Amino acid sequence: MQREWKAELIEAGGRLEGDAIVDYGDRLAEVQAAAHGTVWSALTHMGIIRAAGPDAAAFLHSQFSNDVLNLGATSQLNAYCTAQGRMIALFRVVRRDDAYLLLLPGAIQAAVQKRLALYVLRAKVQLAAVPEWAILGLSGPEAPQALAAAGLPAPAVPAAATGGDVTVMAIPGRAPRYLLMGPESAVSALPSRMPGVARVGACAWAWLEIQAGLPTIGAQTGEAFVPQMTNLDLLSGIHFRKGCYPGQEIVARTHYLGRLKQRMYLASLPPGAPIPPPGATLQAPNLPGQPAGTVVDAQIGPDGGVDLLAVIQISSHDEGAVLWQDLPLTFRDLPYPLAASC
Repeated sequence: MQREWKAELIEAGGRLEGDAIVDYGDRLAEVQAAAHGTVWSALTHMGIIRAAGPDAAAFLHSQFSNDVLNLGATSQLNAYCTAQGRMIALFRVVRRDDAYLLLLPGAIQAAVQKRLALYVLRAKVQLAAVPEWAILGLSGPEAPQALAAAGLPAPAVPAAATGGDVTVMAIPGRAPRYLLMGPESAVSALPSRMPGVARVGACAWAWLEIQAGLPTIGAQTGEAFVPQMTNLDLLSGIHFRKGCYPGQEIVARTHYLGRLKQRMYLASLPPGAPIPPPGATLQAPNLPGQPAGTVVDAQIGPDGGVDLLAVIQISSHDEGAVLWQDLPLTFRDLPYPLAASC
């Protein structure tokens, strides 16, 4: 996927881990740039599944947590769940021309596509990977001006708009943020048309996702969470009045009966702390001998500490003492309220 662009990025100093250009040699400086300036990031670790055909919308609507039938000119979060309501994957879905494009971590793309294909049956829908396309992240106070310089639209959240070969999706963040998607040749040429925008690796982009309170579901956290545990109901990622989909009964019961005991929180660890991996278990004094939570993602922050999203027992959060390897978490405010739904 995106081999030519990836080779150019490596030649420019990018460090490759798996399919991700994680950084360009100074991760702390890059996250500081992402926190205070306008940056772009080549998201070579992301994959795209294209769903096309007369029944594509109805098929995706029957499989995912959101209202795909009324997607419109927006990008939309959707959970793909097991029958037990546990998330296998989390997509951002956008419509382009006559197809629906699903953006997700490349590491789980093949498995998710294979699972979806099992349920196509007689539906007139074709599922295919799009390896010749690329995705770029753009973030910062001058991001709309950078898009204008590149001749691209700057839609408002949650809208999406296409200029030439490139689709621009506005996504939540503490500063303006966008995902740009299209043929690799078109996307890889964009940074040269956006002067003054700094290049950062995937880890700095992941830190921006953490600050936005947006979960990432990968191989380490697949089937670990019901959508509401990761605040998907607060992120417009669940439609509670649509028809059935895998796990819908569990998701609806959690919503209507108020049995949610865990929520996703933003927290930090002090400078010098190791970075916990996705899926790492947290502890709390009020639950001796039991897991109090699970890390969704964690990255180095601009102060040299570790910022993370974690699904945590509400009772443990409210007690104010949650630990990872005996290090206490300091809780931070998410950019959206939790109180009304907890």
